Formats: sequence, structure tokens, C-alpha cells
Amino acid sequence: MEKFDKLTIADEMLESAIESYLDGQKYFSALHLAGAAQEIYGKWLRINGGQDFTTMILDQAAKFIDEQINRTAIKKEDKRPKNSIKHMDNKADRFAYLNLKLDSFMAITDALTEYSMLKRNETPNIIRFKAFLMSTRENGL
Repeated sequence: MEKFDKLTIADEMLESAIESYLDGQKYFSALHLAGAAQEIYGKWLRINGGQDFTTMILDQAAKFIDEQINRTAIKKEDKRPKNSIKHMDNKADRFAYLNLKLDSFMAITDALTEYSMLKRNETPNIIRFKAFLMSTRENGL
């Protein structure tokens, strides 16, 4: 039996998510792979005393909002696109309701943010996705 570093596994999943998104327009695969990578990166950040990206955003939002933020509900909704394609608990769960291209794009950007927070090596695919990300400012998705 071999030993595998889960961060390296997450790196491969993020690479595959980017390739699925940019090269194959396989948005379900991109969403699933990026979501799995992001879970590993986020967990590793928390294990090491840091915060995952979603928690950081919620902490910043809480500073500007007078009302109590329902973090559990927000985090559940944030994970809804990824979870909706990998779970089916009953007949009503047969269909997933998504903005597929946007949801997979957002999953990749969230995973990429945590990848960067962990100071992982920038690969050609990461550079390529960042260039695509910048192009969306002018061209949209």
C-alpha cells in the first residue's frame, strides 16, 4: 500500500477541474472535482489554525452587517451546487437545479483561492485559468 499526500490529490483534482472546464466544457466534472479539492484545501487551512475562504468572507461581511449572519445556512447554500450533483437521497432529489457554467466557475475560483492561500506551486493550468478569470471581467462567462 502506498502513501499519498491529500494536498497533492487535491492539486490533481483542481488541475482536472480546470481542464474539464476550459478544454472539455465538462462542467459537472469541473464542479465536482473543484469542490472536492476545495474541501481538502479548506480543511488543511483550518487544521493549521487558519480559516477557509468562505469563513474569511463571512467574517468580513459580519463587520459591515448589523444583523446576525446565519453562517450555517450560508455555508450550506455555498456547497449546494456541488452537493446537489453528488447526492440523491430520494425521488425528489433526482434533478439538480444549477447555473452550471457559473457554479463550476465559482467552485474552481474558490478552490484556486485556497490553493493560493496555501502557497501551492502555480502550474500552467493555474496560470491559464487565472488568465481566463481576468478575461471574464471584459467578456463575461
